[in-house]
This record gives sequence, structure tokens and C-alpha cells, in this order.
Amino acid sequence: MLAACDAFGRTNYERRRARAMVLLLRFTALRISDVATLARDRVRDGCVLLHTQKTGGLVLLPVPTEVLDALNALPTPRGAPVACPYFFWNGVTSRRSVIGIAEGTLASVFKKSGVSKGKTHRFRHTLATEILVKGGTEQDVADVLGISPANVRKHYAKWTPARQRRILNLMKAVHSGTFLAQIDKEAVIQ
Repeated sequence: MLAACDAFGRTNYERRRARAMVLLLRFTALRISDVATLARDRVRDGCVLLHTQKTGGLVLLPVPTEVLDALNALPTPRGAPVACPYFFWNGVTSRRSVIGIAEGTLASVFKKSGVSKGKTHRFRHTLATEILVKGGTEQDVADVLGISPANVRKHYAKWTPARQRRILNLMKAVHSGTFLAQIDKEAVIQ
């Protein structure tokens, strides 16, 4: 997808914006509306302060340097005042328009990259799955995505090969001889 961003559109302006959007979606799982309207004061000290439009939840997420570099390389949005407070939005056009522009940009990137039926929401699935596979809880995923743990269970806590491997390793540790010896020792003490 990043290669598609570099070959997307007609100008470097469009390519930089597409790259920054993809990286933000990938590493923060923000909704496209939150990416399109991301304010500059929400990025500081290597983190993005997420304030999701849907739930109003706040969470501070560290992001890779690559994301910060892509944001810092962004030109001022077209038609924006000199000290524009946003990365992608000029603050003049309607919120609905900037979201539509962002959706169109990413639809073109999906097409150019060959991702069939690409949707920005897939980035949320990717990050949710990664958090769960790494041992994060459903509450952790809910906090990052700005949703309820019930929605995590319903939409994101699906079986994946990586999650299955983590479960297998966890159960092997549970059933290891050391663990069983500890149980036997505690039974004798009582």
C-alpha cells in the first residue's frame, strides 16, 4: 500500500497525504473521519492523542517514527491559512467534504495497490487483532479503538493463526511440569 501511495495521484502533495493517511490508519486504527480532521496539537512527544469523534474517548498512543516523519513532511492543506491547525483539513471546507476527499484518496490507493474491496475500517481490524495476539485484553482493544469490550468480542476477537499460536503457547505453559509440580507442592502443604 505504501508503494501505491508513492505512485498515486499527479503530485507530490497527493502522495505525501496518502502516505501519511495510510500510516496513521495502520498504527492508530483511527476512523477515517478522525484522520481527515486530525489537529496538529494532537501529535506530540512521539505520540498521537486520540480523541475519537464517535465516543469522545481519549487515549495517548505512541507511534513509530515513520508516522511522525510522514506527518511532518505534509504540506499545508490547499486553501488553508498560514498557521493551519490541521494536517489534512484546511479548516475552511466542510468537515463532510474533507472526509469525502480522504475516503476518495484511500479508495484510489486501495485500487492502485490491488487490495480488493479495500476499506479503511480494515486497519482497525488489523490493529485490534495484533493487540489481541500480543496478549492485550479486549478492554485494551476497546480503549484504543474507542468502543466497548462487547463490540471487540463481536467484531474483532475472531480466531487467527497467530492468536491460536499464542493460546497454544499459553496452555503449554499452564500444563508444563513446573506448573503441575507447584500445584502438587501446594496440595501437600494444605
